[in-house]
Amino acid sequence: MKKCLSSIILILSFLGAMAQNLSYEDFKKLIPLLEKEDWKNAYNQSEKLLASSKKDTSNFRAIILYANILSAAGMVTENSMSYKEIEKNLIKYKGQKIIFSSHPITEKEGSLNCVQFSGPKLATSAFITATNKRGINILCFEKIVFKHPVSPTEFAGSFVRCGGILDKIEFNPNKSLIWIIRLTVKEGFANAVN
Repeated sequence: MKKCLSSIILILSFLGAMAQNLSYEDFKKLIPLLEKEDWKNAYNQSEKLLASSKKDTSNFRAIILYANILSAAGMVTENSMSYKEIEKNLIKYKGQKIIFSSHPITEKEGSLNCVQFSGPKLATSAFITATNKRGINILCFEKIVFKHPVSPTEFAGSFVRCGGILDKIEFNPNKSLIWIIRLTVKEGFANAVN
């Protein structure tokens, strides 16, 4: 009985040691891949990091989750991943914390790679259209529903990073390459990035 109990404790401590908290160093390895739009390698590396850190609730994991989703969408635009595969690969992340890339603020509707708040003085939501570098493909439409209303004027002249809990993951029903994913986040927040 003592041997059995000792074995169980040893196995549990080994499994606990295998769990990992992600860090800035982990995220930093993805940056060159994302900048080059090397979607396949960015996706594969971020997928490994996410698989090794399932219990991690850190902001770095939430940022790496976004890199994973963005990379998968990029792969779809290059026909390196099908819609069937992306749906299967991403649906497991519903309900998890996600943090989007930082962007400048705009009041202009239809702007790409900018945060557009729902109101100029007090916003209950924000919207981002994230594209590839050339602006040809919309990788993600991102809607953030804030937990508490935010004042966009607090972010004047700053880049803003939004995030929250991934509530909905919707895929282009036409399966075209014009846009790939629509994400909706609840319990959202917005922070200025220096």
